[in-house]
Amino acid sequence: MGLNKVMKQLCVTAALVVLSTVTAFAANVGQASGTNVNVRAGASTGANVLGKINKGTEYTVLDKVDNWFKISYNGATGYVFADYFSVTKADGSITGSGVNLREKATTASNSLKKFSSGEAVTVTGQNDDWYRVSYNGGSAYVSKDYVSGNLLQYVSKVSNETTAAPVSATTKAEDTYGVVTAGSGLKLRKEASTSAEVLTVLPSGTIVDVERAGQDWVSIVTDAGQKGYVSADYLTVKTGEKPDNTTSNTASAKGAAVVAYGKQFIGTPYVWGGTNLNTGVDCSGFVYAVYKNFGITLSRSSASMTSNGVEVSKANLQAGDLVFFNTGGNSSISHVGIYCGDGTYVHSTDGKGNGVTVTNLNSGYSANTYVTARRIF
Repeated sequence: MGLNKVMKQLCVTAALVVLSTVTAFAANVGQASGTNVNVRAGASTGANVLGKINKGTEYTVLDKVDNWFKISYNGATGYVFADYFSVTKADGSITGSGVNLREKATTASNSLKKFSSGEAVTVTGQNDDWYRVSYNGGSAYVSKDYVSGNLLQYVSKVSNETTAAPVSATTKAEDTYGVVTAGSGLKLRKEASTSAEVLTVLPSGTIVDVERAGQDWVSIVTDAGQKGYVSADYLTVKTGEKPDNTTSNTASAKGAAVVAYGKQFIGTPYVWGGTNLNTGVDCSGFVYAVYKNFGITLSRSSASMTSNGVEVSKANLQAGDLVFFNTGGNSSISHVGIYCGDGTYVHSTDGKGNGVTVTNLNSGYSANTYVTARRIF
């Protein structure tokens, strides 16, 4: 065989290897964790907004830059704030020989196969010391100690499926729903962990769809389409025809959507008289612009906003309520924010932290200057 022919065959072989590697490592994807999430031209809240993305549409993730994910967006490169974006699939590579792929996330589970060093895997979730990976059209688990990849740590956490069995098809056909029994409200969390982000607080009596019922956590969906996990101790799971939520509970879901939208603009600078959520807002301008997105036009100043909606006591606050403050030392309302639930509110301030931020309502300056609250929904 001539030298030229040998070289051609080597080149073809090398090309095939490269192509197979690209195919195996093409799974870094993610999606927005809410609606109308900004995609910016740079990793900064001051960068131009290229567009908005919504949960359910996946985008290729190129890298993680500080608190931003770098993604492919409409043929260009964009950046999404990490708090509002989840990595759903990431490339991984096995780092040892004879590594077990197990049916469940425990060393006591059946071994489905043994990996060779360097084998590629697609990671779809993480649970404590385990990665969930795609396998034969389903999922299986491999120890984190034997998988490497530069985006693996950002893959969404998943509940332990050894204790969280899927709802059966027979049961689902009847409707499987849950009723919140916690008197002070039940925290809906992003993941099945007490340290996970609180998405909202569901009032007692709220009725939700159950996706997966486990011993400690229940995966649920609210009427507003918000997904998350709640403690099984404070949710009664039932089967049958799902009742309708009351008006008050529906309003709570709307309030949670308002909060989620408003939090996207954390970091937007304070600008007196501003109403542009991307370039700058003052306190009432922030509240005005957020509610405007939901088709509701409020009064423009913090003082005049006290005539909108109905008054609600501090003890009965729920997500989306407007909270008012007297920061001038007189009897006038001079500041307003949106209550998030869990004792915090989101607002635009020209004080410490300058700009849109989240603050504890029940301590320090906020507690001392709080005056009243109004419910819009």
